[in-house]
Amino acid sequence: MPDARVKVQADFGQAAALARWRDSRAALGVFCAVSFVIAGCTSNSATPAVTHESEPWAFRGRSGTKLITLHYEIFTTLRDEALLSGIPEMCESAYGEYAKLIPPQRGGDERMKVYLFASRPEWVEFTREFTGPRAGIFLKVRNGGYSEQGVSVIQYVSHDITFPLLAHEGFHQYLYCCVNDQVPAWLNEGLAVYFEGQELTGDNRTRFSPWNNPGRSNALAEALIRKKLFPMAEILDTNAGRIAGMPPRMVGTYYAQLWALIGFLIEGEGGKHADGFARLLKAVSGGELEQFARAAHVLNASDDYSFGRSLFEAFITKDLSAFEDEFVRYAKQKTIGDK
Repeated sequence: MPDARVKVQADFGQAAALARWRDSRAALGVFCAVSFVIAGCTSNSATPAVTHESEPWAFRGRSGTKLITLHYEIFTTLRDEALLSGIPEMCESAYGEYAKLIPPQRGGDERMKVYLFASRPEWVEFTREFTGPRAGIFLKVRNGGYSEQGVSVIQYVSHDITFPLLAHEGFHQYLYCCVNDQVPAWLNEGLAVYFEGQELTGDNRTRFSPWNNPGRSNALAEALIRKKLFPMAEILDTNAGRIAGMPPRMVGTYYAQLWALIGFLIEGEGGKHADGFARLLKAVSGGELEQFARAAHVLNASDDYSFGRSLFEAFITKDLSAFEDEFVRYAKQKTIGDK
């Protein structure tokens, strides 16, 4: 993946972190669920029930189901009735949260496509056919999924792993199909991780809760204790190709740090950066991020152009050193309690 703005998303550290979430839940107990509030995003109540239609579908002669909702066509080889009922509701609930954060600008004429396979061999078979010469990139993803050209392709592992993964990849898909996917990796991946956090209500429906993400919290705490956070400039400069080449632990730190970064931009330092971040999200809809980034680069008279860093400087701050100090203090408070 040569650039953060190439229309491909493959989240190599995603499934591993979510697996750690699943394995750690018993030890963590009830994790503090704090809803971020920006432009009305993330409510504390579950959305109304979602209606959907279903019809037979087959993959290579194997029977499956096509689930049709207002915004999605979900092709799946899963057979569990509870999952077949819950997945459409989860996807539409996620869409509603995406739209609150960044309103859709297009895409109303065609439903987005999601392929959800019950087994790894099915996922591999589809991926080889769908991605062609680039299949090797995507097949490195273990127990996970990816978004490619506006289509999400997911391998079912378990509820705790797959539902957050659907929300994560669904955001990449939403940007591509409905808004503008020409955004830097730190923002694209950060917002996708933001949507992973979920809770189940008493009636087994999905409620989004960004801080309810123990896998990311654990990875961030480990990196803080080991003093292995990425420098902020590196976080802002990193593109999708670099992510793919990182060792698994570094990938986990990268995603965890982005998860906390989005939270810090919204609520950190008493909301110091919230207005700038809100303006940035509004600019995403306008599709003119490159112009903002280029203008900031010219004003800074820097030799090396970085789309991600220049955009950050245009909307958030040019003082990365002071921002980084504030961010690390915030991350410690949210994870290891070091004030």
